Amino acid sequence: MNLAQVARVLSGFVLFFSLLQASLLVIACMEENVPPGIEPVTGFAWGAGTGLAIAVTLWLIGRTASADFFRREGLAVVGAAWLVAGVLGAIPFYASGAIISSCDAIFEAISGLTTTGATTLGSGGNPTIEEQPSSILLWRAMTQWIGGLGVIFVFIVLLPAMGVTGKNLLASEQVGVANDDLRPSMRLQARSLFRLYVGATAVLGVFLWIWGKATGSHTAIDAICHAFSTLATGGFSTKNYSIGQFESVVVEVVTIFFMFVGGTSFALLISAMRKRSATSLWKNPEFRAYALLTLTLVLAVSLILRIGGGEVLDHATVHRNYDDFGRCLRDAAFQVVSLLTSTGFGTADYQNWPKAALILLMFAMFVGGCSGSTAGGFKIVRMLVFVRVITFTIRRFIRPKSVEKIKVDDDVVPNSVISAMVGLFLLWLLVIFVGAIIYSFERGIDLTSAFVISLSMCSCTGPAMAEVFEVSPGEFTLVGPVNVGPYGAFGDLHAYSKLFMSFEMILGRLEILAPLVLFAPTTWRR
Repeated sequence: MNLAQVARVLSGFVLFFSLLQASLLVIACMEENVPPGIEPVTGFAWGAGTGLAIAVTLWLIGRTASADFFRREGLAVVGAAWLVAGVLGAIPFYASGAIISSCDAIFEAISGLTTTGATTLGSGGNPTIEEQPSSILLWRAMTQWIGGLGVIFVFIVLLPAMGVTGKNLLASEQVGVANDDLRPSMRLQARSLFRLYVGATAVLGVFLWIWGKATGSHTAIDAICHAFSTLATGGFSTKNYSIGQFESVVVEVVTIFFMFVGGTSFALLISAMRKRSATSLWKNPEFRAYALLTLTLVLAVSLILRIGGGEVLDHATVHRNYDDFGRCLRDAAFQVVSLLTSTGFGTADYQNWPKAALILLMFAMFVGGCSGSTAGGFKIVRMLVFVRVITFTIRRFIRPKSVEKIKVDDDVVPNSVISAMVGLFLLWLLVIFVGAIIYSFERGIDLTSAFVISLSMCSCTGPAMAEVFEVSPGEFTLVGPVNVGPYGAFGDLHAYSKLFMSFEMILGRLEILAPLVLFAPTTWRR
């Protein structure tokens, strides 16, 4: 292991992170009407200064490093970067007083960088979201935007200037079926991804700003923060009741579209744009399965809500009438796309929905979006391969002497890829199971909630589900004292739970394997 080279690469990343916080320091200095008790200038000053000191230290350690940079070094950089970023990203929250606990601040930062969207604000003694200054809200959203394509993407931009190839870094984030036609070259792909990502964010941000200005529903900061969070499929909002607080069909429809785009493979989108052919999207088996699954889940949840019918308490004094199929379709479409893409925005408190709908939403959490997207979850392509394996097994049982290959569309899936997916699937289930055991020790969390929290963290979704019961027709209340749903937060949980959640978020974002190899002794041997 060339630790000096690892330190040199990390120094560039830490410097980049420090400069971002310095830019927020400038904004914080110009900010007016800062809530009492919160000092964003102090927070960003500490963050930028600490980051600069660490960057200089790492550069001094690695300035005489040899140029050797192989897979082990790449994996070490990947794992260490997320841990370092989590600590650095937490400094502005904690030092400013926006979050009162260092553990909560680290949780918030890692939740942002992994685009999970779980928050501690408004719980555990922390100020609510709407009590935060604009600069802090902008930093929360920016952490999600940075993490949208992964810290690895930042390395691909930085590494050419440092004379290091990013091939090993990108490969360590993907375990699945890859189409070489979608990867013309690493540097060209990085530039195309950057243009697409920035362009889509800008389009959404400008639209939300114009709509907010025309309707008076939200400010420019609201528009920017939601644009950052939507394309990153992150879910951090500037409102206590998320997107639902706007009560705007137009905002919801546009957000659904961009969340769906965020859950689509960016490499596939770039390929379709180069060919100037939208039909090439539909020809891709993963995108086709993604679109059909989304449509199926939306219709199924809508029907379940309509069959249940009646008024359901949503938040505060707001009730939703699910005798109206239009209302069912509107809420179902938003929540299904939000959870399938692991965004985590909310327009309804789905914890009060019928259990059949909740099971489908949990399935959406687990599956996630397409490979090569900003979405979390197990990924559509892997589920697609598993379906092929199941059908192959059934056919092989019927005709044991038949000889055939497992294919996705016309591409043969190698046995090595299938083995990697099976191993990843088992690791995924193991992590969720261990997490559920840990969270079950929380007094305010029942068994079902513990499992869904673990699933949500590992899938980088954000909001989970808490057990509720009906106290009067159309009105529900929590069984336990902790609300971890779309309008809830995680600050009331114990520190050990939040730290393991942070670890689960990193595992889920980096596809389980990359962080785990850091604990293998062979990784560090020469």
